[in-house]
Amino acid sequence: MRTLLAIALAATALWSGYWYVGARAIEAAVVQWFAEQPAGLASNAGVAVQGIPNRFDLTVTEPVLTDPASGMTWQAPFAQVYAMTWKPWHLIAALPSGQEITLADQVVSVESDKIIASLLLHPGKALTLNETVTEAHGVVLTSTAGWKIGIETAVVSTREDVTRANTHRLGLAVKGIAPDARLMAALAETDLPALLDEIFVDAHAGFTAPLDRYVAQTRPRLVMFELNEARIGWGALRFSAQGALTAGPDGLAQGEIALRVEGWRRLPKILAALGLVKPDIAPTLERALEVMAAQGGDLEVVQVVLKCADGQMSLGPLPLGPAPRLF
Repeated sequence: MRTLLAIALAATALWSGYWYVGARAIEAAVVQWFAEQPAGLASNAGVAVQGIPNRFDLTVTEPVLTDPASGMTWQAPFAQVYAMTWKPWHLIAALPSGQEITLADQVVSVESDKIIASLLLHPGKALTLNETVTEAHGVVLTSTAGWKIGIETAVVSTREDVTRANTHRLGLAVKGIAPDARLMAALAETDLPALLDEIFVDAHAGFTAPLDRYVAQTRPRLVMFELNEARIGWGALRFSAQGALTAGPDGLAQGEIALRVEGWRRLPKILAALGLVKPDIAPTLERALEVMAAQGGDLEVVQVVLKCADGQMSLGPLPLGPAPRLF
C-alpha cells in the first residue's frame, strides 16, 4: 500500500512539475512576443496561465493589436486560449463581448453571446494545420458610421484535404442575418424579409506549400480555388455560384464561375441602397439583367458566367477589366 501511495505521489509531483514548466514557458513566450513587437502595434494589461493540472489556460487581459499596413486595430477586454496538457497541439480560444475594431473611417463594436474557435494541428515538428472551426452566436456589429448588423449564428471552418497536397476545404455558414435598418427602409417597396436566410460557401483552396510553422520561410501562395457550392438566400432572392479558378504562370486567375440569380429584379434596388451603383444607373442595370435572363430562357432567372482568361475578366458579354491576381 505504501509503495502504491509513493508511486502516486511521485507521479503527481512529476505531472505537476510538467504543468509548471509548460505554463511558465507559455507565459514567457507570450510576454516575449508582445515585447518584441514594434512600439504601438501590440500591448496588453497582463498575461497569466492557470488550469493546473490538466489544462493550460492562457488569459491575455486587454489585448490590443494593430496592423501596420492597413492601420486597423483590434482590442478586447480579454482573450483566452486553452489546451489540454496531454494534447497541446489542439487549441481552443474564446473571445468576449465588447470587442472593438478600429478602421480608417469608423469604429465597429462587436457584442456577442458566444465566440469560440478551435485550432487543430498535426503533432510533430512542423505543426501542420489540420483544421479550424470558429463559431459565433448572437453577434451584433455596431459602427460609429451609423450602421448596425445582427447575426444569429456563424460558422467558419477549414479542414486539410488529405487526398490532395497542400489543399484545404473551406466552409462558411451564416444564418439569421439582420441587415441595417436604413437598408431595410430603403428596400421597403420590395418583398424582402427582415432577415437573410443564409450565406453558405463550400470551397477548396490549394497552396504552393504546407500551412505550418515554416510559413514565414515558405510563403505559401494560393494557386487554386474551387467553389463547390455557394448560395445566398434572402426571401425570393436566391443567389448561387459554382466553378473554379487557378493561377496562371503570371499569377493571374484563369477559369470560370457560373452564377445563377433567382428573383433578380430586386438586385438593382439592393445595389443602389448599398451605394454600390448610383440610383440613376439602377434602371440601366435592370434592363441589362433582363436581357441576360431572356437569353437563358427564364425571365425570372439570370444565369451568367464569370470568366477569367488571357489576363482579363468578363461577366457574360460585359468586360470587367484585368483578372484578379491569385499571387
